[in-house]
Amino acid sequence: MSELLEPIDYEALVLAKLEDAAQSSSRRERCAHLDQAAVFAAQGEAARYAENGSRS
Repeated sequence: MSELLEPIDYEALVLAKLEDAAQSSSRRERCAHLDQAAVFAAQGEAARYAENGSRS
């Protein structure tokens, strides 16, 4: 039997990275967290389109 994986909560990941960015002490660290938040946001959009069978 195949095991179903729980969907990834990309929105929660984005929010966590934005919080990390807000608390960062250096610009480099803040930018790294913001970059990761952007990646999670893009992955979330891709997953949402894949679920709905939509393409833009």
